[in-house]
Amino acid sequence: MKHLAEKIFKHQTTVTNDANAAAIGEMVYGTAKDLKEFITITLGTGVGSGIVSNGQLIYGHDGFAGELGHFRVIPNGRQCNCGRKGCLETYASSTGVVRSINEIESKNKTSSKIHTISSPKAKDVFDLAKNGDLFCQEIVDFTAEILGNALADFTTFSSPKAFILFGGIAQSGEYFRKKVNSAMEKGMLSIYKNTVEIRISSLHDKNAAVLGASSLVWG
Repeated sequence: MKHLAEKIFKHQTTVTNDANAAAIGEMVYGTAKDLKEFITITLGTGVGSGIVSNGQLIYGHDGFAGELGHFRVIPNGRQCNCGRKGCLETYASSTGVVRSINEIESKNKTSSKIHTISSPKAKDVFDLAKNGDLFCQEIVDFTAEILGNALADFTTFSSPKAFILFGGIAQSGEYFRKKVNSAMEKGMLSIYKNTVEIRISSLHDKNAAVLGASSLVWG
């Protein structure tokens, strides 16, 4: 990709993936401007992440570091597009939330208004949950618990100051953040308890990935 872009545009090119670019965007322009140790979690159709340590994005030896969406959180769980089962993104992404509509069993399921929507989206689940739909509240709680526990585990290998939640689900703001934070603290190793923040991106109405990618040119 780098060589193709340089051939077409006749300029030196730097390439990174969208989740890494979003992390850089948060550090340069967003809610992580005061941080040098943080992890951005993008909650879209999948779950992406960008890990920043000492102010530097971690790429690993081959450029593929930070695929936290493919941590397996449920043994032999939902089938993931990567070919494995139980990956975080099959539960905590927007598509994962929609899958939960059909896969979670609940006594409140049949009375939920989510079934009156022909093609429900994650936003519909969160909107209904905020308006008192008990089944949708169960889905949100289920999603927050899985994500919060995953963040507790992620903390043990890089000890971030904060997790920055970005993407459609994160736009639910404090409603979702508090639930995720509660689950994270319950699952956190004792030495890390009450030391890690969960912040919501301030770049939802902008393109964090584009901003971050642009900053690579001069950053």
